[in-house]
Order: sequence, then structure tokens, then C-alpha cells
Amino acid sequence: MHNKFATKKRAFTLIELLVIASTTALLLAVAMPGILQARQRAREESCKNNMKQLALAMHNYHDVFNTFPPAWCARHTEADSQSWYGWQSFLLPYIEQAPLYNAIDYRTPEWTTSPPKLRGRGQTAAQEIPRIELPIYLCPQDSTGGTNPFRDGYGTSNYSGNFGTELLPRWYESGSEQFWPGGVPTPTKGNGIMFVNSKIGFRDITDGSSNTVMMSERSALSGAGIWAGVRSNRHENDVMTDMNHLSGLNKSFAGFSGRHDGKVNINLCDGSVRLVNEDIDSSIDGGVLQALGTRNGGEVVGDF
Repeated sequence: MHNKFATKKRAFTLIELLVIASTTALLLAVAMPGILQARQRAREESCKNNMKQLALAMHNYHDVFNTFPPAWCARHTEADSQSWYGWQSFLLPYIEQAPLYNAIDYRTPEWTTSPPKLRGRGQTAAQEIPRIELPIYLCPQDSTGGTNPFRDGYGTSNYSGNFGTELLPRWYESGSEQFWPGGVPTPTKGNGIMFVNSKIGFRDITDGSSNTVMMSERSALSGAGIWAGVRSNRHENDVMTDMNHLSGLNKSFAGFSGRHDGKVNINLCDGSVRLVNEDIDSSIDGGVLQALGTRNGGEVVGDF
């Protein structure tokens, strides 16, 4: 029996739909910056966590060998050379990559020719091992990708060791060198933490481990880096970076750089990680950035 009091179903009018759509769009517009900011903070924290793990690995390496790892090990320092394994490959056992470490024959430095065997993967050419992507070496905020297009497609590292305040002898942005057409040997000394065949330990950091940079970021802004080592002695900044006043944060293709809204994560030798502004004091007379770059310069760093 028909109920004359039954309520009729009513559809949305066009005006009501437009009001709902505009309200939803307004809410999204208000919320989106907060969502993007939260994502960026999460990526910053992920990058920071990577660096903390690498600092712990560096300290564990130091506990075993009483020194931090060298930037890379080489039998000679001439500019023209083969590839050499570097500090991030030496840390593999301390970042849960022991099988990969055991697959590398460090007696044969040329990782573009030697054929080690990677357990569980069959016969793997040496040039394939350095192309492996290792997430711990990647900043999630960076756009370089797992393999570095700026450095022949080898596995990317967004973290680079501190060479110190002296300029490295290459110009990388144009692809030429400071002493072109000649080539100079790679520097065998630096006032930072890493250089070729270096053996720097806590005993050498007289400025204090909380006042000295151990490593920092290299993003796509400065060509990132690679984790396996250097492609030759001409490619120091595959694995390390200088902190000269000409290599300011986010201001030089040869310097440290990050994609954290004008800031860069730095890892101090005490294991702490600081997010510092790209406009940190840096000058030819020695700014805060240069003071942080030396292990034994005697500078007063202060707040940064």
C-alpha cells in the first residue's frame, strides 16, 4: 500500500556539487603544503639516518684498524691510473653487506676488468658490482638515482668524505682540469679526514671530533658520487670533496650539496649529524665552513 507520507529521494543539485568540489579543492590547497613539508621532513630524517649508520660504520672500522678508512687505496698517485676501491666499499662489512664485500678481490684494484664471483648471483663481472644500487648510500630527496649518470653509470653515493680546505686539482663542471693539458698526481695529504692511502684516526683530530666534518652530502647539484671508489686518480671527487671557500655548500659543482630546502646534512667525526644552512660563513680568510673542514687547524668554530 502506498504511503503518502514517504519521503522522496532527492539528488544533489548542480550548485551543491560545485560547492562540494570547491570546498574539497580549497581543503586540498590548504593541506597540500603541509603534506609536502611532512614528506620532505621524512626524507631529511631518512638521509640523516643513513649518515648516522655510516658514522657508526666508520667508528666500527676505526675500532678494528685504529684509523678511519682511506679515501681510496692506490699503488701509485699518478693522474693516469686504473680504478681503485674506496672508503665506502671498505665499510661494506659494517653496513650489513658482508657478502658483497667478500665478492670483491681487493688485490686486483681494477674493478673495470677483474671478474670476482658474487655469492648467489653466479659469475659477475667486476664492472657490474660497482653498478649495484645500495640504498644506504642514497639520499631519498636527491634526483640522481641509484646509478650515477654523471659518473659513467656506477652505483650512486650521495655521501662524500671530507678532504679538507685545499682545492682538489680538477675542474669537473666543464670536464677539463686545472692543469690541462697536463695531469698532476693526486694529493697525498689533506687537512681533512680522507685522501689517497690516508690513515687518519681520532688521535689526529686535535680540533675535536665535534668540530670536524667527517663526511657530507653530494647531490645532483654537484654530480653526486659513487660508492665503489674512484674511476682513476683523476677522479678524486668520486669519493671525497674539499671544503675550500670556492667550494661552498650548494654553490659549486666540486663542493658538498644537498636537496633539503637550502640546507645540507653534515656528519661530524663524533658521529652526530647536523642540518646546516647553505649560507654558512665561508670565506678566503677562513670561515666557519673552513674551520669545520680541518682536523688540526686550531680554529674556534663556535655556533653554526
